[in-house]
This record gives sequence, C-alpha cells and structure tokens, in this order.
Amino acid sequence: MARLRLRGSKAGPQGTGPFDATFAFPSGVVMAVGANLRGKTTLLEAIALCLRGEPRELQRDVAAWLSDVECDVEINGRPTGFRVAMRDGAVAGGAILEADDLASLIPGSSGSRSVLTAGSAEEYARAVDAFMLDRLSLEPLLAAIKTGGVQTHRWASYFGALYLPAGRDSALIGETVMAGLAGRLLTVFLDLPGAALLTRVKAARDAARNRTKEDAAAQAAAAVARNARREQLEALDRARAGLDHLSRRLPARSASAAAADVTALAGRLADAEADWAGASALCRQARAARQHDERALNDYRESAVAWALFHGLDPAACPRCEAPVAAERKAREAESHACAVCAQPIAADDNVEAAREAEDELAAAVEASSRAEAAALEALERAQAEAAELSERLAEAEAELRQAREAAEVDERTSLELAVARAEGALAVLPKDDLAPVDPADAVLAALVKELEDDLVEASRELFDELGEEIAVLARSFGMESVTEIRINRSAALKVAKGGTEAGGFSAQSPGERLRLRIATVLALLRVGHRRGIATHPGLLMLDSLKAEEVQDSDAAALLDALVGAAADTPGLQVLTTSADQSLPLGRLPQDAVIAPTGHDEPLW
Repeated sequence: MARLRLRGSKAGPQGTGPFDATFAFPSGVVMAVGANLRGKTTLLEAIALCLRGEPRELQRDVAAWLSDVECDVEINGRPTGFRVAMRDGAVAGGAILEADDLASLIPGSSGSRSVLTAGSAEEYARAVDAFMLDRLSLEPLLAAIKTGGVQTHRWASYFGALYLPAGRDSALIGETVMAGLAGRLLTVFLDLPGAALLTRVKAARDAARNRTKEDAAAQAAAAVARNARREQLEALDRARAGLDHLSRRLPARSASAAAADVTALAGRLADAEADWAGASALCRQARAARQHDERALNDYRESAVAWALFHGLDPAACPRCEAPVAAERKAREAESHACAVCAQPIAADDNVEAAREAEDELAAAVEASSRAEAAALEALERAQAEAAELSERLAEAEAELRQAREAAEVDERTSLELAVARAEGALAVLPKDDLAPVDPADAVLAALVKELEDDLVEASRELFDELGEEIAVLARSFGMESVTEIRINRSAALKVAKGGTEAGGFSAQSPGERLRLRIATVLALLRVGHRRGIATHPGLLMLDSLKAEEVQDSDAAALLDALVGAAADTPGLQVLTTSADQSLPLGRLPQDAVIAPTGHDEPLW
C-alpha cells in the first residue's frame, strides 16, 4: 500500500464543504491516530473498497461524502492503481491502472495505462476479483452446497485474511466460518502441494454426493406420491364397500342425522340453561324487593305506634334532668301545640291522616312486590322445567348417536378387512421402489480425495508444527504470556495450552485473546512462508482499533512493538492499523508512519 486519496464534499457537524486529502503509506507498520469518529476507520474501509472491489463496512453517511477514491499499491512488485467513482454513496464505476513506477500513477503524470474499466458497481467488483486472483496466482475456493451444486468463494473471501475482523468474530482467518473456508485459506496461503487440487476434488465429490442425496430424496418423494395414490384407490374401495354394507346394517336414522340432532339440542339446552340462570337471578331480585318493602311497612307501623304512645304521655318532669314541667308550659302546649318538654311542634289531626296515607302506600308496595316475586318464581319454574326436558331429550339423542356410530364401526371394520385383502393382492404384483443407485464417480472422487489428503498430511506435518510454534511465540510477544503451546491443523482449528494445561480452541478464548491469536496466525503464515519460500499471502495486514477488545494500554504497547518487530523481520510485510490513543505510536514509529490530525480533535480528512 503506497498512497490513498479521498475527494468529495463533507456534510455534518464535523465540517462542511469539499475536501481532497492524500495519504502516503511507507513500508512496515503505519498507524492512523485521532479521536473517535474522526475518519481513522474510513481510511481502512476506503482501501478495502478499492482492493476488495466492493465495500465492507463503509458507513453510508461517509460514503455519501465521497466522489472519488484513489488507491496505489504494489502487487508482486508491479505498481497498480485502483480508481473508484462514487455517486450518492454507491460505486458508480472505476478502473485499474498499471505503470512502471508508483510516481507514474499519480494524476497528472504520464506512463500509466488502463488495464480494466467498469461502468457500474457490479462491473468494478468483477474486474477487481478477476484481476487480483490473476495477479496473486490464486484460485477460487469451491465448496459444495446441500442442493448438489458448488458455491464459489472468490477474492472477497481471500480479502478477509488481509483485513482482519473484530476480536469477537469466531473465524480465525477470513470472514466466513462456514464451508471450511478458514482451513482452505490457510492451506492456499502456505502453498501446500496439491491443496488447490484437493479443494476442487473435495468440492466435486461433495457436490456429487449432494446430488445423489437429492436424487434419492426426489425418488423417495415420487415413491411416496405413488403410494399415496394407491392408498387413495384403496380408500375408495373401502368407502364403496362401506357404503354398500352400511345401507343394510345401519339403523333407520344415520349417525349424521343423530349428530345434527345432538348439536341442535345442545344449543337449545345451553339457551334454556341461560334463561334458567336469568330467571333465577330475577327471582332472587324480586324476593329481595318484597322483603325490603315488608320491612319498610313494619318499620313505619312500629314508628306510628310509638308516636301515638308517647303523644299520650303527660310528663311531670324532664326525662333527662328531672326538672319539673311548669304549669305555664303545659298551658302553652295546649295553646301553641308545642311540647312542654322540648318545645317541638306536636302533630295535628291532618298529620295523622297523612300518616295513614303513607302506610297505605307502603302496603301497596308490599302487595306489588309480592306479585312480582310470584311471577318471577313462576318463570323460574317454567325455565327449570324446559331445561330439564331438553336435558333429557339430549341424553336420548346422544344415546341414539352412540348406537349409530357403533353400528357404523362394525360395518367399517368388515369393509376394511375386505379392502386390505384386495390391497395386499394388488401390492404383491407391484414393483418395489428402489432408491437412486450410487454414483460410480463418487468412489473415484473419494479415492482421489484420500490420496491427495495423505500426500498433503505427509507434506504439511512438519510445516504445521512450525506454524503452531511461531503462533505461540507471537502470541506471547502480544501479551499472552501464559501460552505454552499452540497446535494448528489444516482445518485452521487451534488448540491452546496455557501453563501446560489445555485451554480450549480459538472460540474458547476471550475477545482480546482472539484478536491477538488472529494477528499472530497471519503473521506466522508470512514468517514461516518466507523462511520456506512458499508464502502466497499478499503481505498487507489491516487492523482496526488496536486497543479494542479489552486490550489495555500496556498490552497495546507490547502488541505494537511486536508488530514493528515482525514487520522488520518479515520482508514485504506492511501493517496498517488505527488507535484513538495518539500517544501510542510515539517513540515506536517514525513520524512518516503516523497519520495524525492537524489539530486537537480535528478529523483526519
């Protein structure tokens, strides 16, 4: 990676207006630093957009700011330029250029030539895919799918081994866990003899087996359909025999008619029981009303008697303080009709008449409520009688239905026995449905897979031992001091030992440890491959946020120091990373290897 240029117009709280920023990337470790949300990750995502052929995790709002992205790199020593045109946040087209030197790729210079051009996002993705596979001498990765076909994983899958995912991701290498892609990337980058051929043969074998399974499933489904048709014919025979038998053996009324009666009576009974419950509630209410009116009449009568009794009294003294009632007060009582004791008015004869009328009204209310109670009780008795009658009729109808069904079941068993006998005779002459024959190509492919795997195991045993040792050395240098041993196989499955004790595989480690192990694995690939002269990894490693995933300050410093040392020991290795800690690269990286904002809290571009 040599140069990146971003052009466009920025909108939002971080600033508005056009921008045109160019970044140079020297060899070794390069770190972009700055506060969060200031464009560090965008640098990596812009590089990924150019080199991958399609965006990976480029934010939509940032993509909408971009109008042009230029990226210049060296691929196998050949200067190559990637040009992407952006419109409304999407790739609108692009081109791939080549030149004799990197300076000739800079706009305005001469000497560059166009290799591929594209007028859409799809065309650009296809152009980058074909170009990168060709320039890096890589082949598509094939994986069989359950439907019997073969799924092809191309350059975008390889790119996952350059731009490493976050620590929490479960893939050791690349972005995809399924289809064994991690192991296939590992064997390809180690350039194991026969690895690419083994991948193609395995995919062909698995696809053939899946097709065989699909054919067998299709034939089985057809057999099921034929069996179902035979069963329908047999059921028709049984039905005809049953109808003929039922016409002679069933009672006068059919089970369906009896069932209809049961349904109707059950509905009427439910309505009658609801009426019964309503009448019962009304009866209780009428009884309560009558009792209330009787109590009111009795209370009134008792009050009248008490009034008459006390009105006839001639007290000689106050009942409270026993003070004598003076004669003049008794005289005033006769004149003013005010009580000689309490001075309250004493009812005259017309009040007595009103009292009689009130008593008559209360007596009339008692008579009316008594009639209402009698009517409610009569309605309750009628509803109860109707419900009882319907309940009895429903029981009779249910008994009739049971009899009709029992008679029908007897006839049905007879007809089924006759139908089974006929079916057995018919099935005896029908050919059996055989499953799909075994594909003879499967045996050939399986034998070839075994032969290639045996050769690969023999050729890779020592290599993978060395690779595991190198990963362990790097992991310890990255801060995992407790790691004593790491083993890795061709499926990219790691076994980690800490303090001499098994600590599980890659997915069993913490997110921070996964990040370290993922970096260590890719670096080990490069270092072992370089020592043996077999590496095919492009040599570019991109890591976003070096202090993410629980990586503390001291660990991040150790990790950066180890990356610097690994880059110095591994010719052609370039590491691009980011950090929000602007002090992290100080004293560890040269000034030209640090991409920093021009001012405090300023964006990088």
